[in-house]
Amino acid sequence: MKQDCARYEEVERADRPQFRIMLSGTGEYRFANGTVDPAFAIALIGPTSGRIHGIGTGPMEVVGAGLLPPLWGALMGSRAQQFTDRAIDATSIFGDEAQELARRVAANPDVTARFAMLCDFLGAVDVSADAAPLWFIRIIDDWLAERMDPRIEQLTERTSLSIRQIERLTKRYYGLPPITLARKYRALRAAAVLARGEDLSESGMTDSFYDQSHMIREIKRFAGLTPQKIKAHGSSMLTEIATGRKSLEGKVGPLISDA
Repeated sequence: MKQDCARYEEVERADRPQFRIMLSGTGEYRFANGTVDPAFAIALIGPTSGRIHGIGTGPMEVVGAGLLPPLWGALMGSRAQQFTDRAIDATSIFGDEAQELARRVAANPDVTARFAMLCDFLGAVDVSADAAPLWFIRIIDDWLAERMDPRIEQLTERTSLSIRQIERLTKRYYGLPPITLARKYRALRAAAVLARGEDLSESGMTDSFYDQSHMIREIKRFAGLTPQKIKAHGSSMLTEIATGRKSLEGKVGPLISDA
């Protein structure tokens, strides 16, 4: 993302954890829970429970990549759920290697090459140290992707775990309890449809909300804007994310491409 304006304000949707390098500019993140953290030059942003309000002074240039649950768990360990709705200085995790990565990214203006550098860097992280329950993560991803209003009873049946055990694991690897996680992805999938200029009623997604006002509240909470403003392209970032991820359909899981 590159912005040449002197002051930048953007509403970001709730999302999975992020690794970001700010090549120029300064700013801060205001999270849905009221927390305000600086936009560190090299940052890890935890999974988010609602919209983020980003404020910055430019010109700004930021590159970043999303983190899947096993990598997030490996990086943060048992402390992971403490960093929902938080941004932290990633050099506290990666050390000098992150600084060297930032220098290499800054020296190469090619967007594709920059993203490849981030992916190679993150791919070298040893996730085995966390012993992430990949079977559980696959079940959660499938549960979230199968339908707009998944039932918690399905998780107890599929995992043979208690509700308390399921909540502990989803908070660690996804940042939220399963019911809130389902609400988040329901709203994000609906917001993505709107951001791409598609008809929400034709997709059948409206049936998963109680009524129109419920849908508006949920989408605004997790995407940061009302359906009306999304359709009016009130957030260029939201539109870019929705269209960009949809272009990856078939190459990534539906939890990523559809939301």
